Amino acid sequence: MRNRFLYFFEMSVLIPIFPILYIIGKKLKNNIIKLPSRSEYLKIEAKESKPKLLIIGESTAAGVGASGTETTFASRIYKHTGEKFSIINIGENGLMAKNLRRLYEKSEGEKGNSFSKAIILIGANDCFNLTPPWRFKKELETFILFLIKEKKVEKVTIPLIPPVHEFPLIPAIMRFFLGWHRNILTAELESLEKSVSQISFDNHKTKNFAAFYSEDGIHPSDYGYDLIALAIAENIK
Repeated sequence: MRNRFLYFFEMSVLIPIFPILYIIGKKLKNNIIKLPSRSEYLKIEAKESKPKLLIIGESTAAGVGASGTETTFASRIYKHTGEKFSIINIGENGLMAKNLRRLYEKSEGEKGNSFSKAIILIGANDCFNLTPPWRFKKELETFILFLIKEKKVEKVTIPLIPPVHEFPLIPAIMRFFLGWHRNILTAELESLEKSVSQISFDNHKTKNFAAFYSEDGIHPSDYGYDLIALAIAENIK
């Protein structure tokens, strides 16, 4: 109930200045440096027979901002977990929670069906699109229960929502509302963690700085991906 109130209050504050934000957002979109995806589909085989780890999600799973495949989130997770998992990574730039199942099924024939653990990288685009919190939670919960019940995943880790309110390229007024909405969606993830025992919401606190971001001022750099993977690896192990 509290989260719904915060969402409707956010909308009431946002509506009067929406035309201004729309113009700023349109200019911003035209000025963003378009960086390639490095890991839209990436398969990393462990040297011996190992448990499988699924990584799925938005641009951070797709490796946007990384200089090459070896510096993506999936590759760094493989290293920081001591090469103890075979990894299937699928990502899509701009992905929202409602499209996770569609992305999974898109390459289901290639990746197989057996995973012991999964990492879901999601939330930034739902912040940019101001997804209602109850819808975000429901869409994510539906996909997670699909993984648990039908694909027999034992543990699902959800890292923190990317710090959209800190992205250097984003103007301050937009960062304010993005941070507001991020807090609302974060509360939904905390609630989801309490209701589904197989979920671990790894909301580690971090202070990012210039070197964390790639040249587009939005996506992580090689260094940023390494820091994220290092923080999540302990949870996975």
